[in-house]
Amino acid sequence: MRASLLGAPLACLLAAMPLAAEITVHAYPPAYCAAFWQGYADVLGDDGERALADRFRDASVRLIGEAETDAIIEERRPWIRDLMDAYIYAQDDQSRKLFERLVTDCGRLEADLPYLRP
Repeated sequence: MRASLLGAPLACLLAAMPLAAEITVHAYPPAYCAAFWQGYADVLGDDGERALADRFRDASVRLIGEAETDAIIEERRPWIRDLMDAYIYAQDDQSRKLFERLVTDCGRLEADLPYLRP
């Protein structure tokens, strides 16, 4: 009797696994991507990247609030400026790889910005 009671929940769990596998988990929260694009714009002075950073910031504010979002951006933005300096001016290969990963991961997250809600 006990085995049959455990079998039903286990079967339900296994049946739901394909649905859970389709959930997208992003490597970076929106606030990190906002800091990334703000730091990028600080080094290269591009208004397009600032607008993109604002979109990520808006999504982050919806998820975690304005104060926490701005604190994360304030903390990480200088790191991104340093990363950009190392990549662009010092031609550091490790910085280039990290930059490319950030562009890819934030690009994936960008597609989901309209759907990010608390």
